Amino acid sequence: MSFAYVDPVDQSPLRPEADQLLSTSGRRYPAFGGGFDLRPGAGDDNKKLQADIYDQMLGELTDFDHPHNLTLVHQKALLDRLALRHGDHVLEIGGHRSGTLPYLERHHGIVGHGLDISPVWVQAHNALAEERKSVTRWVLGDAESLPFADQSFAAVVAFDVFEHLSRLDVALRAVARVLAPGGMLACHMPVRDIAGSLDGLSRRRDPADFAARQATVGHFHERMPTRQQMRTRLEQAGLHVVDMVSFNVWVQPIHDHRLLPALGKLRHRGDTPSGTAGGLPRQEASRFQKFYAATVVPLARVLSTPDQLGVALGIGGSCSFLARKG
Repeated sequence: MSFAYVDPVDQSPLRPEADQLLSTSGRRYPAFGGGFDLRPGAGDDNKKLQADIYDQMLGELTDFDHPHNLTLVHQKALLDRLALRHGDHVLEIGGHRSGTLPYLERHHGIVGHGLDISPVWVQAHNALAEERKSVTRWVLGDAESLPFADQSFAAVVAFDVFEHLSRLDVALRAVARVLAPGGMLACHMPVRDIAGSLDGLSRRRDPADFAARQATVGHFHERMPTRQQMRTRLEQAGLHVVDMVSFNVWVQPIHDHRLLPALGKLRHRGDTPSGTAGGLPRQEASRFQKFYAATVVPLARVLSTPDQLGVALGIGGSCSFLARKG
């Protein structure tokens, strides 16, 4: 075991024993999918629901070198603001189709660690890391009970994760605990106060349909904080908010969430169907995605400039946060 995990229940050290980890309290955590099953015990119904949803969504990883939608352009800018150094340890929470750690490996030389509640994605990410000869390892775990020692990471990344959690405040305190002093959290998430945005207009037009569509991806707006409530929760967890930016306003969601799903079915001749290679998600962008990123996304960025007004007014279906541990 090249990295020191801790018991997610009481943060006591874990030591390897055969194909498992053993805590001083006698709890055993078995090897799983190239990592370990470090879940603290039986989860609630929401955790099972979220895992089941994302187990069914295996698909090609996002490639931040060729961001094919405006959300990825925005998230790439967040990653590039983390001021990482070669050899820094970075934790990603929730890895559904995420190319975050591969991107940070290539451009910053980081040592990646991942935690996800989806067994399918833990196995996939570890297989992909082995394929690219990376030391990054993912474990099966719970964001509310992080199995990592205090001050382990220079940065934590959580894109579209916190809105799924049962106990957000507990998870934010866990993030603050595992961040080193001066370490950064980058997160992006839907929020509850969506009035004025395209999502807000959709909800107002047909509340039942909006709620049903959101539920298919594990989003339940009544549980989510507003952007100001999220800022307060981050500060209460011991994380100073450096920046807070509204997103998902008007033009961008039309492009990312309505146009692209239709275009996403298109593939250049010779591309592997469904974005997979050898049974695993594709790690490199398809030729279609590279072409789209180079030609259409710049135009979409120009066309989405009206969204800047919404951002200035605090309008949006989601919000991004950069926060630093003091």
